[in-house]
Amino acid sequence: MTKSKGLALVSGFIKLIIICSLIQPMIVGCTKPTENLSKADLNQEIQPTENLVKADLNQEIQLHIDQMALMESKTMQVKVLDIVEDSRCPADVVCVQPGQVTIAFEVIKENSEPEEVELTLRAAQENLAVKNFDGYSMTLKNVEPLPMSNQEKIIQSDYIVTIVVSKS
Repeated sequence: MTKSKGLALVSGFIKLIIICSLIQPMIVGCTKPTENLSKADLNQEIQPTENLVKADLNQEIQLHIDQMALMESKTMQVKVLDIVEDSRCPADVVCVQPGQVTIAFEVIKENSEPEEVELTLRAAQENLAVKNFDGYSMTLKNVEPLPMSNQEKIIQSDYIVTIVVSKS
């Protein structure tokens, strides 16, 4: 083998190693999205991530916008979609009416299509904060932070929504 052929072979090998090292993280990093999990997916062991939280029935679950709770029973997922309305009285003001906050959720039950659910926290109207479906009950318990009078609007990513999902 001549020296130039040997150098060309080594150069080609080095290029191959570089290309493989660039492609490998992309291949290894490929995962299934957590949305619309099938029954088979629900039965696999799923590790919590920034946007996926494992949760138990009858326990308070705190979620941010676009965060999803996968129930440990593996029969349901709940995702916070949006703050539909936040007209709550600022914490540093005395108001005649306390206002309300409405949150949109996506609920995916085993073997079912996703369903959008809105729950509202309003003083003396607890029924607006509860949704019953297919043997389950979802209750909106709290939404933080409270508005402040010197604050224009709460940033969506700052909201923390507390829910409880239980068998009814």
